[in-house]
Parts: sequence; structure tokens; C-alpha cells
Amino acid sequence: MNKAELFKRIQELAFVKTELELFLDTHPECMAALDYYHRIVDEYGIALEEYETKYGPITAGAVMGDRWTWVESPWPWHIEANGGVGGNNGNGANGGCQRGCNGERTRK
Repeated sequence: MNKAELFKRIQELAFVKTELELFLDTHPECMAALDYYHRIVDEYGIALEEYETKYGPITAGAVMGDRWTWVESPWPWHIEANGGVGGNNGNGANGGCQRGCNGERTRK
């Protein structure tokens, strides 16, 4: 699966996961739904881990290590017109604008 396909799969799994959570809020006794929920949560975790391993964090909370890598590549929601993931033309995830550590606005 390429980057765009994997990201789409994560979105699909997140949607199903949320829908199942809402369903289970009103049908907590439904064991079939609970079993399906656990399967979706597992698949979501696997897909998320694969994406973040290959392409970097999908949320800021997933940044690990001693560098703030969240801004080093396009943010996941930057989808180019041609359907690919990306869209910052190499200017960083925020389109080239950055704030220095002391708060002043700078350009790459």
C-alpha cells in the first residue's frame, strides 16, 4: 500500500471505530459489535504504526525522540489536488512560515 492508500485506510478504520463506539454506547450488550470493535481497533493500530514508521507521525502526540519531527514533512491532511499526500512543496508542513523559539515570525 502506498502512502495515500494507507492514509485512506487509516481514515476508514477511524470512522468505523468511532461509529462502533457510538453504537456500543447504546447497545453495550451486543457482543458481535464488541468483537468487531476489537478487531477494528487492532487493524487501526497496525495501520497507524505502519504509516508512522514509514512516513512519520500522523498526530503531534506521536512524535518521539529528541527532535520535533512533526513539522518536517507535510501534515497528513495536506492532500494535493492530484490525490496524493503532500502539498507543501518542500517548505515544511506549515507552508514555509515558522516561528523562531523566541516567537518572531520567520520564513524558510
